[in-house]
Amino acid sequence: MQASVVALRDPEPERVVELSRRPHPPVHYEVEINPVLELLKFKTYESGVFEAGGYKWSLCLHPQADPDRRGKPEYISLYLSMEKPNKLRDGERIVVDYKFFAYDYNSSTYVIFKEKGKELRAFTKTKTQWGFSKFLSLKAFNNPNNGYCKDKKCKFGAEVMVSNITRTTETVTIVKDPRRIITTCKIGQFSPSSKEIQSSNSFDLGKKNGERFWRWKLKVKQKDEYLSVYLQSQDHLHRIKMYVEAKLRVVNKKDRKNDKEKTVCLIQNKRADAYICKY
Repeated sequence: MQASVVALRDPEPERVVELSRRPHPPVHYEVEINPVLELLKFKTYESGVFEAGGYKWSLCLHPQADPDRRGKPEYISLYLSMEKPNKLRDGERIVVDYKFFAYDYNSSTYVIFKEKGKELRAFTKTKTQWGFSKFLSLKAFNNPNNGYCKDKKCKFGAEVMVSNITRTTETVTIVKDPRRIITTCKIGQFSPSSKEIQSSNSFDLGKKNGERFWRWKLKVKQKDEYLSVYLQSQDHLHRIKMYVEAKLRVVNKKDRKNDKEKTVCLIQNKRADAYICKY
């Protein structure tokens, strides 16, 4: 038997609680109340303060309902309160996705209560609380089959996810029919027996048009008997991605008709260079 959950019939009638369960406790705050009978005598219980998303919060529990918000005596009211809202600037809104938890001792799981269709709520200087005037019926709360009370104890909790106004953005620019640039690079004193990476001189592919300086890097792998080739960006910003299609041609000085050519794709990612092919 699950808790009795109803639509809120006060200023926001569309707010309906959804139920789900999980074995893990709430991330941000949990309070255990003992004994429950003494709790039910209180008109208001304000929990300790906890931090989430860079702000201070608390839970406000009305065991006999909140008469100021049309709560009825047969329901427990529960709200999330922002601490020190006066620190907010005029017009500032702190957007939050919050969840309430009630522990079910019978199944050792937490019942999760949240709003349906209104996942985000804004806290301001004048709107410092969000929650439910009819959070949980006392009939369901006191019913031992629901497991909300055991050995005169109960547990409530909350998770608060603050939607940060400052966000990271990314721009993807696709160049249609980009201009093709041909350049020739020489590697002086190249040695196929060297184990070190050997590099060409830097070449410019038109930095004024958004392109950058590049160079070729070569390494001879003795074990595989391959020449590994890398294309490196010289002034590439950290973790900025660049997708490049390049055509690499190795000149055969003895027979120009047998020049070796390969089309390669370079994916510029975490590193400033990328391995692209073997010869």
